[in-house]
Amino acid sequence: MERKKSNSLTRGEEEIMQILWSLGEANVGTVIDQMENPKPAYTTVATFMKIMEDKGYVARKPTGSSYTYYPLIQKEEYAGRILQTMLNGYFGGSPVQLVSFFADSGAGFTQEQIAELEEIIRNAKE
Repeated sequence: MERKKSNSLTRGEEEIMQILWSLGEANVGTVIDQMENPKPAYTTVATFMKIMEDKGYVARKPTGSSYTYYPLIQKEEYAGRILQTMLNGYFGGSPVQLVSFFADSGAGFTQEQIAELEEIIRNAKE
């Protein structure tokens, strides 16, 4: 099945996608069960899932009198798209500027994290 060109997900849609990625597939009721209180209305989640289907992020298959939804995009692929958009939009496409932002933001890095970053850079050179 070919995916339609996707638009970005809203915060609510991302919450549902996180649940679908975690479970692999689910019906609307199961998604709602996994959500924090206050839980949204059944119709709200069903509408979000239909929108996500129209955007090409999920597909559905009939299960009894309802549908089971499953992701059409892997979490890693979506995260890569979001990160690339953020990198291009806020840091001029520069991973160095991104890391510098975090280093200067007060969040800082532990010595262990610095060692991990150094290892990643060393491996990227090879």
